[in-house]
Formats: sequence, structure tokens, C-alpha cells
Amino acid sequence: MNRHATRDDRNLVLVGFMASGKSTIGRRCAESLRFGFRDSDALLERRAGKPVSEIFEQEGEVRFRSLETAAIRDLARESRTVIATGGGAVLSGLNVARLRRTGYIILLWADPDEILARCGSRASRPLLACAEDPSARITELLAVREPLYHAAAHAVVHTSGLTRDEAVERVLDTYRSLCEAPASDRRQWPK
Repeated sequence: MNRHATRDDRNLVLVGFMASGKSTIGRRCAESLRFGFRDSDALLERRAGKPVSEIFEQEGEVRFRSLETAAIRDLARESRTVIATGGGAVLSGLNVARLRRTGYIILLWADPDEILARCGSRASRPLLACAEDPSARITELLAVREPLYHAAAHAVVHTSGLTRDEAVERVLDTYRSLCEAPASDRRQWPK
């Protein structure tokens, strides 16, 4: 049996800011757990027939958030799935409630400087595309979202300075601990 296998059917849900590693780490975790992998942004892009950046540009953030909520509603109904959410998924309490009902939410946290370095082309990042100072914009968005991320998450994994393999192992170990812990102990915050 895989050392990260679990008898729990609950989903592993990854939340966090853009470029925190949700999709990359999520795919690797799904392989290790022998779970399915789903990305809420990929699902809504497929449904909309266009990339997130075009949805933001042509239809606005309100429309994007509506599509995101519909995608998360459907993804939260699955089991034995690793779900990578969009960076702003936690802005909706409904999204968080749905994801918590069927999964353990792990926040992938990265330092602002590392996020900026990982972002690459700003063109594919709608919330940074027009920012005069991308670093300041990241800091501004994180200030709003950080309390929401922490309120949503059962646990936090800091990914700054970790290799991809190290981050995957920490997420898998955290998920396994959540599966094994009594319900009262499932709020594990890093020291």
C-alpha cells in the first residue's frame, strides 16, 4: 500500500494565492494518493470556452466568481479527489462551506516575493496584468485574503523555500494527519 494511502474518502482541497503551487502540487498529491485531480479554474475555462484572463477582461470579475462558484459546487460533490482552487475561491463563504463538507482544506502559503518570482508572465494573471507595481498589488491582495485563507483551512503548509518534492510530501503528511485526527484536533496551525 502506498505510504500516503488513506481509508478516508474525503477530498484534499488546496487553497492559496496565485502561484502558491496548488495545481502543480495537487497533481503530484493526486498521483500519490491515487485520487482524481481537478482544477476549478480549468473546469470553468472549459465550461466558458475561454481562459480565465479573457473571462476577466470580457465579462468581469463578478461573472468569473459566479462561474467559479458553479465549478466548486460540482467539484465538492466528488470524493477521493484533489481539488486545486483558484486563488480567490475563499472570497465566497459558500465555496468554503461546500469544500469543507467533503474535504480537508490545506492552505499553501508562500511569501510575497516568492509569489512574484513564480508568477512569470503577468498577462496570464488577471489581477496583476494591469498593476503598475505587481509586488504592491500582491501585498494588497494578500492583506485582504490572508484571514479568509486561514479561516477556511484545516491546516497550512508553507511552500516558500521548499522544493516541489518537499512541498508535496508536507501536503501529503498533513492530509494524512487530518484524516487520522479526531475532529476536535483538525485545526493544525504551524508553529
